[in-house]
Amino acid sequence: MKSSKNYVIGLLTLVVILSVAFFTRDWYVFYKCGAVETCLAESSYFQHYAKFAVTTIMTIVAFFVGKKCICPRDRKLLLLASVLALCADFCLKILHNAVKLFDHSSDYTLLGICFFMVFQAVLIYRHTRKSDTDNSVPWIICVPFAVMFLTNALHLFDVFESAMIPIVATYGAFLICSVIVAVKAPKVGYFPASNAKLIKRGMILFFCCDACVGISLATGPDHSTQEIVATIANNFVWYFYVPALICLVMSGLRRK
Repeated sequence: MKSSKNYVIGLLTLVVILSVAFFTRDWYVFYKCGAVETCLAESSYFQHYAKFAVTTIMTIVAFFVGKKCICPRDRKLLLLASVLALCADFCLKILHNAVKLFDHSSDYTLLGICFFMVFQAVLIYRHTRKSDTDNSVPWIICVPFAVMFLTNALHLFDVFESAMIPIVATYGAFLICSVIVAVKAPKVGYFPASNAKLIKRGMILFFCCDACVGISLATGPDHSTQEIVATIANNFVWYFYVPALICLVMSGLRRK
């Protein structure tokens, strides 16, 4: 038991070291490149690999929850969510930024968002359960599927041309629903109080992370105020994402 605890502490320490490294590198690159997209892209390979390494480590930490989990079923849901986040970040940080795959980078972005949709759906199911044997499907999960149906219908009727809009709108619906159920987790009473608080904090941090992603998608001429704000927001994405992952993974660990 102590060895597992030591492994977790060691892995979390490595996460902190990597996070400090890529945070520092992000701001150094911003200082050097400003908002010049080409310069930023060419100077950010270390950050992409370091950030993916953090997600990989947190997935490994999820496996170390082991016998100290809340229950075996909750551990399986947490492991599934962790693996989905890993797949999403592999698409967004590795495949999306691979030079030889630039022609397909937008496809990998869409695939990464789809993985995060399933990730949020798993968390919605996990955070709405009221007992170890609760198999009920939460009604709130219907909301993002309704948004998916509506936005895709509008896309078919050429209300908007980009296929990205239905995907982003659907993911936004999944995210908002996931935050709502996470905020209510302490009141549901299934999770121990400390675990429920971690779930709540983790999803609020996740929302802040994705809000920064939304701002970072703003485009404009190089060095324009809009582009500078977008670059700064992009540097804050993992500032929220790393503690969000830590909170969600550690929420599966039963405290005394």
